Amino acid sequence: MFSRYLHLLLFAMFLPLCLHAAAQDTLTAEQARQDATILAGALRALHPALDKYRSQSEVNASFARFQERAGAARSPAAMYLAATELAASIRCGHTWTNVVNQQAAVRQRLLGGADKLPLTLALVEGRWLVLGSTVPGIAAGDELLTIAGQDSAAVRAAMLPYLRADGGSDGKRLRQLGHDRLDYSMMDIIWPLLSPPVDGVYPLTVRTGDGPARAIDATATTLAARAAALQQQGVQPISEAWQLRIDGDLAVMTLPTFALYRSRFDWRQFFSNSFAELNHRHIARLVIDIRNNEGGDDAIGAELLSWLIRSPLTYVSDQSVTTYERVPYKFARFLDTWDFGFFDRTGQVDRISEGPQAGRWRFRPSAQQARTIAPRAQRYAGKAWLLIGPENSSATFLLAQLVKQSGAAVLAGQPTGGNLRGLNGGQLAWVTLPNSGVAVDIPLLATSYSAATPDAPILPDVVVQRQFAKQAARYDQELEAVLQE
Repeated sequence: MFSRYLHLLLFAMFLPLCLHAAAQDTLTAEQARQDATILAGALRALHPALDKYRSQSEVNASFARFQERAGAARSPAAMYLAATELAASIRCGHTWTNVVNQQAAVRQRLLGGADKLPLTLALVEGRWLVLGSTVPGIAAGDELLTIAGQDSAAVRAAMLPYLRADGGSDGKRLRQLGHDRLDYSMMDIIWPLLSPPVDGVYPLTVRTGDGPARAIDATATTLAARAAALQQQGVQPISEAWQLRIDGDLAVMTLPTFALYRSRFDWRQFFSNSFAELNHRHIARLVIDIRNNEGGDDAIGAELLSWLIRSPLTYVSDQSVTTYERVPYKFARFLDTWDFGFFDRTGQVDRISEGPQAGRWRFRPSAQQARTIAPRAQRYAGKAWLLIGPENSSATFLLAQLVKQSGAAVLAGQPTGGNLRGLNGGQLAWVTLPNSGVAVDIPLLATSYSAATPDAPILPDVVVQRQFAKQAARYDQELEAVLQE
């Protein structure tokens, strides 16, 4: 027991050395090499699923490319690109260069620069749909044909290596390019690093409807200036507020996020009040919209299900695979998390002897946890639909999976993000590189799976293919499909 407390004390002593170090504006060859070695070593030592979707030779090739690219980085931006590509190559939605966890100078470089497109976009049928514009001559509903001479296919190909998702969920990757999920997208973070504006200008070609292409030189902007200009046009920021709307015998419950850890919002009371009203008014049809909801607290999905299911629903959670008993000391001062107990599993793990995860450890406290959701006495009695899509890749992936398993609602939309081989996460840490200030999120636990488990998302019961013309006209195609049933 003493060794465990000593280990945690050392982490607490070492941590400030990392957190208070200032990132360098420029990197020497030795500084770049040091950062590359730390990140590669930390991922190999801590990540529980480097080979879940890739062969060992493919993993090694990605790390070799990173070592070469990161070793040549002479700025934090170049290191960020190299680290983002390496993280994305693992094909894990919870392994990424999370902007929130970057050191302040890096975060400011990524989010604060006047190098953003003065447009908000969505990728529909492989084409760029303009959602909002601060450029005279470009309007919402137009099609952006090229950026600096590169068409949408070329931009997608350039961006894809930097986009995160579990396994083969490319829908989740491409979803990150659009602004219909957040007020900024990966096009605002990665694209300016790959193809910055020339003299502050992006040369664009656009067209309206089936009209001719026209060339426009668009002045690059900041995220804040773009948001302010769009708000002056009446475009409101994307809201994460929960809503219940009732129109006749149809109700639409919109749940944009389950990440409510620091919120005072009482989501249990929201469900209780909402379902009481639905039952009191005998609302026959309920559409639950989680299309923009990546995830958050699993308990919220379980609470929602308790109002929909007709009989007890039991499922097994086994997010228990780890690579270590104790985190190696040499990485201690570069790591941060919210619970340093994650770093010492002494006496709580057993070696895995067979299957695709053989050789790793099983963390007993989170292994084979059977959970049962009991139906409410006053459950919802009408018909329910759950609107899903590629954004659903964490807690909302699990919700879609359990809805599919239980038949509690009809799934409508596009395939989810996430993966049937299970999600990596549960416990997370992030490694901050001492010279560049670049940080990478690393999940510390993985879900167990068998060799027969497919690399696949949850498929909807009602498949909706989004169409460019309908999205340009602001049709809600998923809701439209439900109403036609």
